[in-house]
Amino acid sequence: MMSTRVWLSGMLSATLLWAAFAVGAGQEEIYAHPETRAVVELVDAAAKAVETRGEDAFPDFRVQGSPWFQGDLYVFIWDLEGNRFVYPPDPENERRNVLHLEDAGGKPIGLMFVKAAREGGGWVHYQWNRPHDLEPIWKSTYIVGVTAPSGIRYLVGSGAYAGQMERAFLVQEVEAAAALLEREGRAAFDRIRDRKDRFFFHDTYVFVTSATGVELVNPAFPALEGRNLWDAKDIEGKYLVRDYVTGALEQGSVWTSYLWPRPGMPEQPVRKTTYAKKVVVDGEPLIVGAGIYAE
Repeated sequence: MMSTRVWLSGMLSATLLWAAFAVGAGQEEIYAHPETRAVVELVDAAAKAVETRGEDAFPDFRVQGSPWFQGDLYVFIWDLEGNRFVYPPDPENERRNVLHLEDAGGKPIGLMFVKAAREGGGWVHYQWNRPHDLEPIWKSTYIVGVTAPSGIRYLVGSGAYAGQMERAFLVQEVEAAAALLEREGRAAFDRIRDRKDRFFFHDTYVFVTSATGVELVNPAFPALEGRNLWDAKDIEGKYLVRDYVTGALEQGSVWTSYLWPRPGMPEQPVRKTTYAKKVVVDGEPLIVGAGIYAE
């Protein structure tokens, strides 16, 4: 196995991708993959149905073969107390409170779903079984909060199993980590390191670097924490840390691409596209980032 020093001093050059995430753009611009767009369109349509028809729409969501329920793709409905009202793969387990539901790794997805709905909507990433499968795989679920004519507030969700990673996912988690750091300061580091929290999913994780290149938080490669990586290069000589730190400090946020190992595979650097953002914590600028590995 290569040492940490070897793969840090050696990793691919690529030009900086300066385009920022297109907030407010159409789905084709926000999401690169059709399956992601299909999930968002399904949830938005179901949310509109609940908003206009309320609980009368619930039976429609359970009809297998309908637009609402096709194989692995289905709509589920909870209220914001965690009571499950619609769950097409297993209707016998409806009318249960699942607020404290956890995924296979102990991630508190029930609380995460409700929090996403209360905040208007967003993505939650976790490990879950396909219907009738024994082994869990990663699933990315889109959640929207909506109020029915009855006045009851519901969350509407659907997700893609083993879906493609999206730049929008990175932006959401980096922004969430930045907001957490602004609220809690360095006390937030433990949460960002925690694999049961929102900041570690698929093979993606949030990291924090100082303005001078010191790695402060890296849950995938904890041996790097406390080390100054300012002069670290990839295998084509790119100063990867220096580039994303400088870009984020100068522009507020930046996209960059380089070679970096996947978690658990330090000897095989692959192309990684990273979103990095500057955040000020107790008067000190820090860089928060996360990246997508090439397939």
